[in-house]
Amino acid sequence: MRNAINILAPVIIGNRIEYKYEVTGEWKEAFNLEESFFIEYSRDISCISQSTAIVPFICNILPIAWVYDAEIHAERCDKAFYESISEFKKGYFDMYPHMDFKGSFNVDILEKNSYNGEGTAAFFSGGVDAFNTLVKHSEEKPLLMTIWGADVKLNDTEGWSNIEKHLKSTAEKFGVEYITIKSKFRSFTKESVLSAKVREISGDNWWHGFQHGIGVIGHAAPVCSAMNKKIVYFASTFTASEKGKITCASSPAIDNFVKFGSTHVVHDGYEFDRQDKVHNITEFAERTGINIPLRVCWRSTGGKNCCKCEKCWRTILEIIAEGKNAQDYDFKYTQSDLKNFHKLFYDKRNIPSHVINVYYSKTQQIMRKNLKCSDLPKELQWFYNTDVYKLCNHPFRQGFNKCLAKAKRVIRKFVK
Repeated sequence: MRNAINILAPVIIGNRIEYKYEVTGEWKEAFNLEESFFIEYSRDISCISQSTAIVPFICNILPIAWVYDAEIHAERCDKAFYESISEFKKGYFDMYPHMDFKGSFNVDILEKNSYNGEGTAAFFSGGVDAFNTLVKHSEEKPLLMTIWGADVKLNDTEGWSNIEKHLKSTAEKFGVEYITIKSKFRSFTKESVLSAKVREISGDNWWHGFQHGIGVIGHAAPVCSAMNKKIVYFASTFTASEKGKITCASSPAIDNFVKFGSTHVVHDGYEFDRQDKVHNITEFAERTGINIPLRVCWRSTGGKNCCKCEKCWRTILEIIAEGKNAQDYDFKYTQSDLKNFHKLFYDKRNIPSHVINVYYSKTQQIMRKNLKCSDLPKELQWFYNTDVYKLCNHPFRQGFNKCLAKAKRVIRKFVK
């Protein structure tokens, strides 16, 4: 039986869109058919067309259809979005040249959804990438959009409550509007099955390598249609210098070609690496006096920074390297956290070599440029004095072990 999905007309009720569909063929293994797919917005979107409402769903199943060579059928779809698919699909071909992206999307009626797009919108997670986009475009007063169901699971109500408070506070500080989006886009499929399907040939998992860019972006179509937004900013994760080295579903080769209605997407901040973004954020905070509480943690279930994981400490060091106090950016680490950071750092199971190459080496360079070793807490002075580039660039394990042993001797001088 051929892999196929027949999508019924989306049901739009006030602020909610419900999707019904029938899946046939072996690719049923990739769907959690016990879970219904719905999206709830924090404002009424009932004025939108069914051809717009279907866009978020299509965005999340297109890559699956391409991988399984499946046929998608829908009665209606937005014309601008449909015509953009062939353009952003090229980004997947370029990223994964050894994969066959087949499948088809057949639509009975293509509808043109035009509106006088004037304002801008930006997806906002509260992290370094998102805040860089916000401070860069703060004069445009972009509408902030945050999705519950992306990084924070739908059953983590405490975490979502904290994120919603953070979003509201940020919107007030910057004088912008915001909208929240509750979506089951990560639970209506089986990520483990999809990751197993693509990992061997792509070297990446499903969420990071295939879904999270276009899968998130699609949620903006109903918002932009209802609120007349011309541009949607999607903050970059990586930078131009990493092109061809790292696979990621959010790429300018994909995002910049997505269109729907009278709206187009901009993959924002690609010219900045992560340390540059932290510089932009801290400079903006100092210049304007606006307090910026970053939310970067991917380990905490409470929507706050744990100050124990690699992502938290990467950001703490980046802020310190700019000569700023990380505590002012909502990293409430303790003396014990300071003392234990070195254990996280030199264990390759926690921080892969490429992460040290991409992030920590640049941070160390900026730190040495802006600060003296004595400016740092004693527990972090080992980082200032250890050559992190050499630590992770030995081609042989013996060379790595030798450099690691030297690093540990430096650490012992500073951390008791």
